[in-house]
Amino acid sequence: MKQQYLRLFAFIFGLAFIISGVIFTFTKMYKDDREKKVEEEKVIADEIGDIYKTFFEKENEVNAYRDTLLKDFGDYVTFYANMPKKYDKMAEKIKQYETLITEVEDVSSYLKDKCVEKYSVSEANDKCIAYYINLERTINYYVGDHEYFNSKIKEFNEWIVGENKSVLMNAVKYKELKEFVSEKYTKYVDLNNDGTYLGQNAD
Repeated sequence: MKQQYLRLFAFIFGLAFIISGVIFTFTKMYKDDREKKVEEEKVIADEIGDIYKTFFEKENEVNAYRDTLLKDFGDYVTFYANMPKKYDKMAEKIKQYETLITEVEDVSSYLKDKCVEKYSVSEANDKCIAYYINLERTINYYVGDHEYFNSKIKEFNEWIVGENKSVLMNAVKYKELKEFVSEKYTKYVDLNNDGTYLGQNAD
């Protein structure tokens, strides 16, 4: 009888030892996995910070270019009669505007890839939020500006209808100007899917 109790005790003790060993192993594995994930997130967070600096610099470059372009375009449409002579140059400037935004997207492709999830490092999350906001606003600025540019081309084309009818004999008649064509950015975007289009109604 005593031996049976000893065997039962030994069995229970052995089972408890095995269970505690399994629990310890899984706990350690979970802890190690969690620590590894945190370390990986820190590396990604640092990379997000570095890439965001480059992204932000390119954003500032686009914004500065936009300010100059809008001023130049305002001067361009001041006198309709001069628009045909300067059209090609203005078209190139507008094309460069779109090229700069494409470059912004290219340098921030890492952010686009990594900013689809939340991180334990708050700075990384803040940079991702700022990335979406700034890129969305920049693209929507461009789309709105492009619509504005083409609205002025339409005004010019409407103006020349009456102007061509009133020109004197041997005077040069005006030809219609083509609207500026956007190769990539043609619609307003909502990159962070919050239901708003930042920059859509920019002045």
